[in-house]
Amino acid sequence: MAIGLEVAILPGFAVARRMDLEGDWKRHLMLSPAIGLLICLGLSGISFILEWTLEALTYLIISVNILAMLAIRTEVESEQTLAKIERSPWFWIFTVIACFIALTPLTYSRPMGVDWIGFASLTDAVTKSGGFILSEPSIGEWIYPPAFPTFAAWLGGSPSSSVFILGTMCFFALLLGIAAVGEKIGCGHWTIMAMLLAPALFAKNLDSGYPTVASQLGIIVLLLMYGEKIRWDLVVITAMFVAMIHPTGLIYLSTLIIAQLIISKGKDFTITDSFQLAILCTTILLVLVAVSPAFDGDAVFAEYGWQGGAPMAIYAGLLLPLGIWSAWTLRSDSKAMVFALWFTLNWVLSAIHLFEGLTGVTILSIMSYALYSMSMHAFHIPLAGLVGMRLAKLDGGSSSDGGRAIMIVTLIICGFASSALSELAHHDELHVISDGDEALINSLGNLPEGSIVYAENEHWGHIYSIPEHIGVTAVPTLGILNQKHSIQNIATTAVIHDDISKLQELGITHAIASPKGVMMQYIQASIHWEKMWSSGGSTLYTLEDDMMISKFLPVEGENMRVDPWSSLRERDPFNLGDKKLYLTEGSHSIPVNESSAYEVCIMTEFIGDVSATINGRELSGSGWYNTCSYAGGGGFSIDISSDTEFWINPLGASGRGDVLLDTTGIRVHWVEIIYLA
Repeated sequence: MAIGLEVAILPGFAVARRMDLEGDWKRHLMLSPAIGLLICLGLSGISFILEWTLEALTYLIISVNILAMLAIRTEVESEQTLAKIERSPWFWIFTVIACFIALTPLTYSRPMGVDWIGFASLTDAVTKSGGFILSEPSIGEWIYPPAFPTFAAWLGGSPSSSVFILGTMCFFALLLGIAAVGEKIGCGHWTIMAMLLAPALFAKNLDSGYPTVASQLGIIVLLLMYGEKIRWDLVVITAMFVAMIHPTGLIYLSTLIIAQLIISKGKDFTITDSFQLAILCTTILLVLVAVSPAFDGDAVFAEYGWQGGAPMAIYAGLLLPLGIWSAWTLRSDSKAMVFALWFTLNWVLSAIHLFEGLTGVTILSIMSYALYSMSMHAFHIPLAGLVGMRLAKLDGGSSSDGGRAIMIVTLIICGFASSALSELAHHDELHVISDGDEALINSLGNLPEGSIVYAENEHWGHIYSIPEHIGVTAVPTLGILNQKHSIQNIATTAVIHDDISKLQELGITHAIASPKGVMMQYIQASIHWEKMWSSGGSTLYTLEDDMMISKFLPVEGENMRVDPWSSLRERDPFNLGDKKLYLTEGSHSIPVNESSAYEVCIMTEFIGDVSATINGRELSGSGWYNTCSYAGGGGFSIDISSDTEFWINPLGASGRGDVLLDTTGIRVHWVEIIYLA
């Protein structure tokens, strides 16, 4: 799978040599992944639109690699003289640091965030049907830019892994490209160093916004023409490829072109420039008109508020004040003003989020969805370019007091960020899919042919890799979901009301439930579902009587904290509440006085690398644990043996958590009382 990404190197290298005539082989090699991945993604999008198979895409990619080899060989035979560039060691130091931080998430068991589930579902659909067709019993399709999931499907492997690796490598390639472009425009190591002063794109990729980040690969191509005559043929091809990855990249590419034209030309546009710009704007308008019927009546979307306000200040970090200072001190530098105007145009677009809830203006609704969470991806590169240009003009450069101070601050921030990211590898609770959920999803292939599995319609309930011989009731909402038939709502109502005849009428034979959700409580409160397999608190059920019935009790104590997933649960059948008991150290006793029950269980979630003993059962490592014992034993004793550790909880920054500087511990979700019916 990862080896398949090397098909991007030769095409990228060939184009880099032609576009960057002043560069050496090292810079061309740094540009190769960004340009090559953009080409492969663009070809994947074209293949999808033309309804070609993945095998045809293979021949297309092979053909492009052969052409690239011929082009490189021709250039070598023509004895093209490459420049010799002397680089500061700091250039390599900061480039390696940036790339290392970008690749760190690959050490996690699976992607973080929630968007990857949708991308993995699209990838799975392309692999099975060649399109974004919903799996049975649902009928319909997704409408989404096709390039990223199609190329992920071509890479092979499990959908989640291919999406994870491709998304991470696209960000890695983007950072390499920014370092190379920064050097080309005379900023040396300063531009890539400036990228490390803000979490923005790093946070977006960690949150699995892969196509959004990958769509900015096109910016590398445009920045290679920075300060030179715009080659409109390359602009058109790049814009087409970017549009098939994600619309945000096309928007930022357009604002960069507009900024460059305004600063370099003023009002003296040539007829050719005006005509080409009109074509680009018309293309964007046609795309908006084409998808507008799907957004008719939708309100302007702004989940995190105005993206040009507090969210921008948070994710832009130190780049924002440095960028303002840079823009002011370089106000007479026309090249720097291109970046300043580019940033300003993107900031003006963020005003769309001020109209949150407004309906009836379809264009605004489309733009608000396209520019979702733009505080994480709209301002990072413009600010880094602007700051890089300003820092490159420091008197004395790296050896000056100001230069040394900024580099020291950057290294401290990088060390802190790297440590915090590495710590996240020990926090499985941050993942929307738990280890138990994943284990059961992987076991669905063992179900009989024709089985239909009920799954909760939430992030943890979506099965992103569906065996072809079974059906699943829930499908993730991604892009535009054109669903013509679904049994999900009827099935959910039937599960809640224990309407077994309706479930049988729908053909449902099994159910899968995660402790993160609420449907497990309804299922176990019924006598008509029997447990087949359990893993890490997650359970797969078959629709058969088991003569067991459960009720759930909340657990309260001194330290009650908000469950970060509580806002996604619309129901609470046993009034467990949004806050859960949080234990950090020592021994704790939880009494349970239900001697008439058959069994009692306690559902716990270990936050971080925690070791504890629950009723004599030794447990360690983050994740979910359901501990059961026969009733009448007096309850549960929890002894935490590991030391409390502090860690940076990204949920505290996103608003779903209540603490940014958090401590490891155990979250107690409920006590389950099981009776014989």
